[in-house]
Amino acid sequence: MYRIVGCILVVAAGAGMGFSGSMRLSEQIRILEKLLQMVICLKGEIRCGNASLPDAFYGAAGRMNGKYREFLISAADRMKAGTGEKTFTDMQGMCGKRPEKKLPYPWGKGRFFSFGEYLGYMDLEMQMRQLSLYENNLEAEILKRKAEVSGKKKLYQGIGILGGLLLAVLLV
Repeated sequence: MYRIVGCILVVAAGAGMGFSGSMRLSEQIRILEKLLQMVICLKGEIRCGNASLPDAFYGAAGRMNGKYREFLISAADRMKAGTGEKTFTDMQGMCGKRPEKKLPYPWGKGRFFSFGEYLGYMDLEMQMRQLSLYENNLEAEILKRKAEVSGKKKLYQGIGILGGLLLAVLLV
């Protein structure tokens, strides 16, 4: 009796691990979509509102929620303080010693902060082009991830279930 219950629990745990892996893939796409939304809000604030970079970050923060709002407010506060950072990339520590706790990076912190390398530098047109370039890169990354996700999700779920079944058979 205990063996049967144990086997069922092992199979359920394996299936849970597979479904957890597939949910992580979906979460990464949602994060990329939120980052795209953040960039679009920044573009709108800069282009239509003709706002300075800190004001654009404050304006975009009003349209975002959660960690993204905290990140934008923290970045705007740091820019307003004028602590001597030259570019957005220099401000990688703007959210504290460990900014990764504030904002999730589905494909690396370096690529996230790379969009701001020329942000705040020169004129409005250069800022808009930089944001458009980053927006295009995000859209391409989202499309690539969406194409990969359906197959990977099924693979993760199948491996989880089969791994659980294999462990159950080995335990019996």
